[in-house]
Amino acid sequence: MKKGGFLFFLLFTAFSIYSQGKYRILNPKGVYKLKYELVNDLIILPVQVNGAELSFLLDTGINTTLIFSLDETDSIEVKNSTSIRLRGLGAGEPVAALKSLNNTIRIGEIESRNETIYIITEEVVGLSNRLGVEVNGIIGYDFFKDLIFEFNYPKSFVKVYDPKKYKYRPCSKCSDVPLTFFGNKPYVKALVDIDGSKKIEMTLLLDTGSGDAVWIFENESKGIKVPEKFFEDFLGFGISGSVYGDRTRIKSLSLGDHKIEAVTASFPDSLYVKGVEEYSDRNGSIGAQIFKRFHTVLDYGNKNLRLSPNSQFDDPFEYNMSGVVVEHFGYQLVKDLLYGAKPQFEVEGNNSQGITVYKSTYKLNFTLQPQYRIAEIRPDSPAAAKGLQKGDVLVSINGKLAHKFSLGEISEILSSKEGRRIRMEIQRNGVIKKFVFKLVKIL
Repeated sequence: MKKGGFLFFLLFTAFSIYSQGKYRILNPKGVYKLKYELVNDLIILPVQVNGAELSFLLDTGINTTLIFSLDETDSIEVKNSTSIRLRGLGAGEPVAALKSLNNTIRIGEIESRNETIYIITEEVVGLSNRLGVEVNGIIGYDFFKDLIFEFNYPKSFVKVYDPKKYKYRPCSKCSDVPLTFFGNKPYVKALVDIDGSKKIEMTLLLDTGSGDAVWIFENESKGIKVPEKFFEDFLGFGISGSVYGDRTRIKSLSLGDHKIEAVTASFPDSLYVKGVEEYSDRNGSIGAQIFKRFHTVLDYGNKNLRLSPNSQFDDPFEYNMSGVVVEHFGYQLVKDLLYGAKPQFEVEGNNSQGITVYKSTYKLNFTLQPQYRIAEIRPDSPAAAKGLQKGDVLVSINGKLAHKFSLGEISEILSSKEGRRIRMEIQRNGVIKKFVFKLVKIL
């Protein structure tokens, strides 16, 4: 399974947004099976914007459609645009963006022809770098509001229905959880037991764009505070910068009739959510590590979330025990032998002195491979104690060249097993250095 403690992206805009478009399924059956890529428990979809092929994160925690990462090979037509500023999670300032009207967006056999999109025009922390796959933007409420979605996380697909063609089936293991909306974002009520002393009803944002299990905002007047056992950690990032706080484990979280125990939880420092428009009753967020444990029906029109436990329901919640957060940052040219590890030879003939001449079949293949570096490192963590630093470029992990891993595989290694020995070779200022440390379980 994918281990926990992964990076996530969470965005809020500084104003309410209402889209004029309407998504519809183009085939007459009124249902479309949409395959997606699951990266660190986050859903990545192929999306066409005005005919341009892009890749978007599917995120219930955002109330509009946002583009933030385009390179010189990407070209989209920007229609009817005006300049605005957006604020997101993090301690930074609002960022410059364009508001563009009357755009056509197509996702497989699903289309809307009158969509408002927001394009960030200044450089921000790249989601692509943190996930290791190309991600150009995020799509949320605009897409969810018109259709009904059935998610199958273990098989990485969602069935999308025209509401007129969908019928709820009898389901003994299902629990229907009411949705409430504020600023076009869905909220659910959950019963949370933080430390075993009492259960507290919380209002939590349903946020598929967060790779965490649950975020909780401290509120001592309501008895919501960080348990005694925790550690300070990098929690993630938004368009306004990185987010830090306390990582811990809570006793349980209940949604409808389903109780989930020993859940990892993050308590963000108030500095990083200050200034972001908030629902005053909100106590936190439920992320993908919870969402992925259910077969889910998401029905905005009827304000309903149907949950049925899937094969991942009882999987343990894990987290990064190394203290190292790794990101992708470009590519490197790597040479490999085409014919095995050792050169091979064949007889070419004899020279003028009668000496046999051999010709080598040694051939090199040059390819572009991903390059990784340390983006964040937790103070007092096992990796920091051994001397690893932010900015170190990964050369190898446990004897295997770093470029042969995906970013998700690296994250799994760093979250895998208490006491596991990690050998990490890095490059710092052109010098190769070797480090050895063990994963330490704190929670």
